Amino acid sequence: MELETVEDALFPGLTLVVRKAVVLDDHLMIDAAGCGPPGVCPACQHPAARVHSRYWRHIVGLPVNGLRLLVRLRVRRFFCDQPRCPRRTFVEQVAGLTEPRRRSSTAARSAMRSVAVELGGRPGARLCAKLRLYGLRTSILSKLTAPPVPARAPRILGIDEFAFRKGRTYGTVLVDVESSRPVDVLPDRETSTVAAWLQEHPGAEIICRDRLMAFTKAIRQAAPDALEVADRWHLLQNLSTAVEKTCRQHRDCLRRPAEPEASPPLATPDTPLLARIRQRRAEVNELAATGLPLNAIGRRLRLDRKTVRRYRNKDLADLLASAQDRGHGVLDPFMEYVQHRFHAGCTSSMQLYREVLALGYTGGYHVVHR
Repeated sequence: MELETVEDALFPGLTLVVRKAVVLDDHLMIDAAGCGPPGVCPACQHPAARVHSRYWRHIVGLPVNGLRLLVRLRVRRFFCDQPRCPRRTFVEQVAGLTEPRRRSSTAARSAMRSVAVELGGRPGARLCAKLRLYGLRTSILSKLTAPPVPARAPRILGIDEFAFRKGRTYGTVLVDVESSRPVDVLPDRETSTVAAWLQEHPGAEIICRDRLMAFTKAIRQAAPDALEVADRWHLLQNLSTAVEKTCRQHRDCLRRPAEPEASPPLATPDTPLLARIRQRRAEVNELAATGLPLNAIGRRLRLDRKTVRRYRNKDLADLLASAQDRGHGVLDPFMEYVQHRFHAGCTSSMQLYREVLALGYTGGYHVVHR
């Protein structure tokens, strides 16, 4: 097809006429005006018959030959003569170019939406700058719209929590595992919210979840026939936790290195309990160095005499390891019973705690809950 006019080259199929085109620095400035028939009122769909006024709109388009495109569009405002219509005037729209209250063309918004989907905010803004598109981070992200949620859940559904604000507010993301595409986002991670979603969207045959107990309860309530599996990341995390716990419990059986100075000890994660142990041991050793007896140190620090002796005589590494292992060995004889009851459907940690107490367990509730 042979192009005869500027309109055919830049705006094929659009009802407008180009009056002037000017190249200014890195911009292509185009003055144009709508030339289509009078539009219809968006409220009552009645065709317009009278022009109210005219004014200029500035529309950003796709770049042309490496130049930013800016269209100064002369549009008409029409009267709506229907007495019952709530609108008195409305502005004409050039189909394929403009939309109400938009400063970018339809094609430019579509391009920026694709950039936002693939790259996100800041990387997308950098790409738009190189492509000569008008796209700031916030304007690019504003082009994103939530995809429609399917009526049925995917065959393999992934459920995981994420943090809106770490340590305070959490949500739930649902993913189609086979296509690696998000399906929906829930505002929290409560059992009732997840169960309601599963009931409204049946069809999941396999559900891949993390270790959050709320997800287990929701699946049992709303999708009892679905097969629950753990993803590779959580399996590796479970394995590393079990190995670390076993190594701590059997640290006395491990051979000490010939030269402990050659390899520095592994860093112990800092918690309020471990920080308190470090502080107390430092205070006990500082007072013991002055020659104070154990009873006097205990009165000054409000500690039992046996506790003061333990802080004075034990290495810091042994004290920290004992604090991390506290309570685990007491529950070991009852672990088989606890696991059997848990898989049988008893998921209340308080109920399990009462049952193992009756069997002779002497530890605390927090160990059973953990």
